[in-house]
Amino acid sequence: MSFKWAVKLYHLSPHIIRDNLTMQYSNNFLTEGSVGKGLWIVALPIIISNFLASILEVVDMYFIGKLGDIPIAGGAMSISIIIVLTTVIFGTVTATAAFVSRAYGSERFDRIPVILSHSLYLALAFSVVLAVIGMFWSQDLLLLLGADPEVAMVGARFLSPMLIGMFVFVTLMILTTVFQSTGDSRTPMFVMIVVNIVNIILNPTLIMGLGGFPAFGIAGSAYASLASRTTGVLLLIGVMYLLPSRKNGPVRFPKEWVFEPRLIKDIMKVMIPSAVQSGVRSFAFLGMTAIVALYGTAAVAAYGICQRLDMLGLVFVMGVCTGVAVMVGQNLGAGKVARAEKVVRIAMIVNASFMAVVGILYLLFAKHLLAFFGATGESLAGGILFMRIIPMSYFVIAMAMTMGFAMNGAGMTRPGMYAAITGQLIVQVGLAAIFVAMDLPLQSIWFAVVCGTVVVFLCDLFFYRQGTWKTKKLDLGGEINPESL
Repeated sequence: MSFKWAVKLYHLSPHIIRDNLTMQYSNNFLTEGSVGKGLWIVALPIIISNFLASILEVVDMYFIGKLGDIPIAGGAMSISIIIVLTTVIFGTVTATAAFVSRAYGSERFDRIPVILSHSLYLALAFSVVLAVIGMFWSQDLLLLLGADPEVAMVGARFLSPMLIGMFVFVTLMILTTVFQSTGDSRTPMFVMIVVNIVNIILNPTLIMGLGGFPAFGIAGSAYASLASRTTGVLLLIGVMYLLPSRKNGPVRFPKEWVFEPRLIKDIMKVMIPSAVQSGVRSFAFLGMTAIVALYGTAAVAAYGICQRLDMLGLVFVMGVCTGVAVMVGQNLGAGKVARAEKVVRIAMIVNASFMAVVGILYLLFAKHLLAFFGATGESLAGGILFMRIIPMSYFVIAMAMTMGFAMNGAGMTRPGMYAAITGQLIVQVGLAAIFVAMDLPLQSIWFAVVCGTVVVFLCDLFFYRQGTWKTKKLDLGGEINPESL
């Protein structure tokens, strides 16, 4: 073989590998066949996974609650801090989903391991920062948030190991996202079942010191969370390399861990607006909580319970929206724009209808639902006012979320950022602050929430109708210029 042909073969080998992978995985139910069926197949396991994830949080707080009021307060404040500090990580997950689904839809399966590795590079960088914060400033953060010294000291025992071990949480999120973005949402669902079982067993064991283990108190809940998520990471890696039906699949680590600065830059272009959006939502929530607190402890309790009911109702919508993001990304990658639009239309109808029903049920059974979660007296009265006003806008939230996730799936994350800043921060928090200054009653705050929701919807609708998301280009990297051969 001449040197010239050897060079050509070297440059062509990535194409040969990609063509072989394309032949193996070209039968894609998300880009072919029934749109509704494809959406349901990918979304149902995600809905179940989301529900299981919410159970994890409930289990953690349930066992922490057995320790008394101070650990409850320390745990709750720690979770608020974690939510704010991990906004960049959520942006990384969104960008990973956009790039992997686009690569899978365009049948560039060879790029999926590379995208996965670069997402992990970013996750590791952010996790190191959080680990340093966790080691040295956990208690200071709790004090800064207004915790009493005793609450801060106890809460730091939970917050510190959670931040130090954040890379485990992020790795599980990214691996789950990569599997889902290739259309395999069942594997993460089964893994999440195991994670829940491990967490439920380890929480009381490590908190209370059962079975010969030492009693770690609130720190035991953090250790149980880390151990259960580590189990999830190991299971997903095991699926990638040991399960016969998956070990030769596109979801795997790269054979060579290369570093492509251009790919990192392109991922960050999608990641940063998503991270800002997540951060704005977190700060808006904290701002609204602070404003509601001006109406008293009962109002805060009502707001907290109603927020939990909100999230419970949105578990289904979140799952469908994640399926929408995957299908939009894959179909744009496959050049099937009309099919991507059809996915969004179907999902909007399904989500809006579902949340309209949820809103009506919440309105009819508000008193019983609030009482079930412990609302009494003034908190019950404030919660009933909430349930008479906000659930009627649930269908608007569902449509806004569907359009937002669709644009995120296309890699167009700036509209969501603009919508969050305008609707949630400026309108919702701004109006609520004005209403407090005008000494208006608590229900006016709930109307501010509705106004913010409507503005978010209008912003998302404006950008969605522009149609720019349908032509959004993502540079997956690894392209070979034929002219160079």
